[in-house]
Amino acid sequence: MNHYLSLSRWRTRLLLVICLAGLVPLGLSAKFSSKGLPILRQVQFSLTGKLTDEGGDGLPGVSIQNLRTKSGVISNGQGGYIIPVAQGDTIRFSMIGYQTINVIASNNKRVVNLTMKASVLELHSVAVTALGINRQERELGYSYSEVSGSEIDKAREPNVINSLAGKVPGLVITSTSGGPAGSSRVIIRGNTSVTGDNQPLYVIDGIPMDNSNYGSTGGGKFAEGFDLGDAISAINPDDIDKISVLKGPSASALYGSSAANGVILITTKKGKNKKDLGIDFNSTTSFETQLTQYDDYQYIYGQGRNGLLPTDQQQSLGTLFVNFGPRLDPSLSYIGFDGQQRSYGLVKNNIDGFFRTGSSYTNTLSLASNTETTNFRISASDIRVNDVVPNSGLRRNTFNFSGFSKFGKKLTLDTRVFYLNEDVNNRPALADNASNIGNSLIGLANNVDQAYFADHYKDANGRYLNWQNDYRLNPYWVVNEMKNESNKDRITGSFQANYKFNSWLSAQGRVSTDFTYFNFQKVSPISTPLMQTGVMDAVSNRYLTNQADILLTGTRSVSKDITLTARLGASLYRSRRYGTTNQYINQVITDKISPNSYATKTVIENDVRKQKNSVYGLLTASFKNYLYLDFTVRTDASSTLPVDNNTYTYPSVSGSFVFTDAFKVDKKILSFGKIRASVAEVGNDTDPYALNLYYNLAPISFQGVSLGTISSTTLPNANLRPTRTRSFEVGTNLKFLKDRIVFDATYYTQKSRDQINVIPAPTSSGFTRQVVNAGTIANKGIELSLSGSPVIGKDFSWDLNLNFARNVNDVLSLADGNPFISLADARWLGLSVVAMPGAPYGAILGYNYQYDPNGNVILDPTTLLPAISAQREVLGKGTYSWTGGVGTKVNYKNWSFGAVLDIKSGADLFSMTNYQAAYLGNSEMTLEGRDEWIQSEEARLSAGQTAAQWTAAGKVRGYVPQGVIKTTVNGNAVYTPNTAAVDPSVYWGRWANSNSAVPTRFIYDATYVKVRELTLTYRFDTKLTTRIGLRNLALSLVSRNPFILYKNVPNVDPDSNYQNGNGQGLEYGSLPSRRSFGFNLSAKF
Repeated sequence: MNHYLSLSRWRTRLLLVICLAGLVPLGLSAKFSSKGLPILRQVQFSLTGKLTDEGGDGLPGVSIQNLRTKSGVISNGQGGYIIPVAQGDTIRFSMIGYQTINVIASNNKRVVNLTMKASVLELHSVAVTALGINRQERELGYSYSEVSGSEIDKAREPNVINSLAGKVPGLVITSTSGGPAGSSRVIIRGNTSVTGDNQPLYVIDGIPMDNSNYGSTGGGKFAEGFDLGDAISAINPDDIDKISVLKGPSASALYGSSAANGVILITTKKGKNKKDLGIDFNSTTSFETQLTQYDDYQYIYGQGRNGLLPTDQQQSLGTLFVNFGPRLDPSLSYIGFDGQQRSYGLVKNNIDGFFRTGSSYTNTLSLASNTETTNFRISASDIRVNDVVPNSGLRRNTFNFSGFSKFGKKLTLDTRVFYLNEDVNNRPALADNASNIGNSLIGLANNVDQAYFADHYKDANGRYLNWQNDYRLNPYWVVNEMKNESNKDRITGSFQANYKFNSWLSAQGRVSTDFTYFNFQKVSPISTPLMQTGVMDAVSNRYLTNQADILLTGTRSVSKDITLTARLGASLYRSRRYGTTNQYINQVITDKISPNSYATKTVIENDVRKQKNSVYGLLTASFKNYLYLDFTVRTDASSTLPVDNNTYTYPSVSGSFVFTDAFKVDKKILSFGKIRASVAEVGNDTDPYALNLYYNLAPISFQGVSLGTISSTTLPNANLRPTRTRSFEVGTNLKFLKDRIVFDATYYTQKSRDQINVIPAPTSSGFTRQVVNAGTIANKGIELSLSGSPVIGKDFSWDLNLNFARNVNDVLSLADGNPFISLADARWLGLSVVAMPGAPYGAILGYNYQYDPNGNVILDPTTLLPAISAQREVLGKGTYSWTGGVGTKVNYKNWSFGAVLDIKSGADLFSMTNYQAAYLGNSEMTLEGRDEWIQSEEARLSAGQTAAQWTAAGKVRGYVPQGVIKTTVNGNAVYTPNTAAVDPSVYWGRWANSNSAVPTRFIYDATYVKVRELTLTYRFDTKLTTRIGLRNLALSLVSRNPFILYKNVPNVDPDSNYQNGNGQGLEYGSLPSRRSFGFNLSAKF
């Protein structure tokens, strides 16, 4: 058969690619399921057709069986088939990793084309496990989840990991409001380290990735900065075949200490399913708006204090961000902040008006081909994003190549190369940064149009015009003058050789490299508050990881019932992070921004290296193909630990029992059932240079000689031991009605001891912190998933996937003398997120109300504010108690509709946005008592009485805080309900004093239910597409994060943590979260 395309056919394809590249789009896949009622067999005929996966690619190797005659055939390289049948015969289409489809043969429909579908969370028959080893799902003694590539690229999330939200039980994903180039925090089964990294290892096609966060805000009290993104966010979703999640230490033990927090395996697409040259084109255009922000602000009262309008320009400037004036009334006028007479009417969508409608354009083109001895796939993508923040955007280009060659029957070679180039302009600042736009906009008076400042943020000389104070900068100055930009180049590559010595022994060798060059620069022009002389900060870092590994595999049958498989391997891992951090101050050349434009320059170099050598082994025993036992052991030698403790060994044991095969269970109802269990231990090292002091040269000298200094304020520890995590897991996997319903349940416990923590050091040591081996943290929980197809009809089907996970994450002990370790500190109100024995990990610690014996809040008799507790207490926690997800897909003929819900519950969030909105008068909670106060003041002035006289007469009306006043009578405490009223402006203004306010009121339940994805797809009929040279053509409407169905936190997204470190539970001036709506076009030639 001639596999070469004719010239005219190539012209047609090329023309279509060019035309499609200009269209507006979004991708998805449609399922076609055929099932009819049996009828009487009549004539003999042949049933033919084509079988494809959800991406539209032909599926070779599908088993097609006539259940009446027991005869069968296998689909060819393009997915085509032909099988003899009779009227009414049941034809079964099955393949490992895909749902089985039964079709009733009909003489009226002799051509049957089917899409073989893989459920979102189905535990596939073939699983990609540690070290990239493919194993049957029935063999695994631990929990394993997999999400197909077609479920990942539906809603076109710029950060591919965010697409997993709500789809995998036990997987918690959070992100900052840092925009489309921001990072994600992923936690599997809770936090296992107190102060270390709790995120999983990412492995792409066998290459462990360095997923370092290039920069974040940190957790300090005055934390500020930018979320500079991470490595994994740049993976192109169109290149992903599937993502596998290895959760427990048993699943990830062979990856060693790097995988102590679990592993996320990403398998990219190959060219193996294309016999001739296949071309795939995917194009998406989407538009972004604000999802939630300022949804509980009051828009009744405007600028001013004490219910009064500002009377002159000075008062107007002083109340520009105070909303305790009279009711808004456009017929009123006042002297504005600029000295001009202005209307006192409501400016609609005032703060929202600062943000724009964002846009995103993504195009991916891939070419793939396959022969009997080789296959390859090449893809290129282009992403352009204009964020909702003005002048903020991203451009990202990727190139991906994979190639496979087979030499004879023994040797195969596999090569992969990935390249990324990314430019990001004007990332938004976060947390306590003066240029945090979200913080700057809080409290803007309801009668002041923010758009005015778009043309009034600098004077005629280009110098900054103040609009608040030095710690809240004019957002238009920020987005137009305080520019920042970053550039990232990343290349990863691997070369793998497999050699089969004989029928039972084989070897695999692989080398890989991962290199990233990252630059970030931000400019604060002359006249910027606190940086009046001009400042430029620049970071230039390089990240390099090299790895080599070898694996020997042998499989022998000891008897007809017992098979043993042994694997022995070794690996060498080296990483290096090096670069410079530069600061340039005192700008002397004003017409050009460059290092030479500044008078003073400071350069700090860094060079961090690490090496780890490992050997490992896996022994698998199989008995009658229904009982499996795995034994693993791994030894790591780490350069970050002292010589006496740098080598550590840890084992694991797991087992799987397929009881439906062992006991010959009738499979009409329960088609598959297994019980699994595992126990494992995994060790973990620490960051480099925690063992000894290291030094540098001070920026000053004495008599011409440079002075040496100690580089760190952290006291090292030369006797560190590795942290060890021990786990136990038991679960079951049940499939009903010929795998139409799949249920999976897991119970697990984990305990991590000998924590390597950084804690406060005694003042006498001369250091501020010290590294110690102390502390134990525990996790236990359950994970449940249920997936199935409640309805399967001739033209209609419905798939449903449910998942639930509950985790209890407690701190059991810390170093002696340390009541807690701070993970993050809030800017005000004495609030911290801590690890504290006896409390959940991430407990929110702060001062509380004082209560009387009946639970009433005690008020301060002078200020009427809640009285403050003497000691800090646990007020909540930043970690979720349980999470869940719902995925559904409805197919009707060529139409497909899908939705994903993400549910999180049990965490708390302290919101600085709502705290500030209260004392500035924007929050709805400040409305009570305003009219009463204004009326009371009008009556007082009419009566000619002073405020003291009016108060003494008991005539004051206004806001009456709920609570009791404590007095002492004859030595006994007496609690009297408060009846005193106060000016709401004065009362809420007192909350601005961090020494007298209590955070309790602004700690919210962060539970939410979000719609993460909505997709509607139409797949064009193959009769039409084949006429124009297409294998598949689909058009989709898609949306990402369209709605929040339920939340308790007003004005902000409950996901709005300002950093992705361990100190979750704090929100500070967060920017609006984004939702997108768009179109996708997917074409396959």
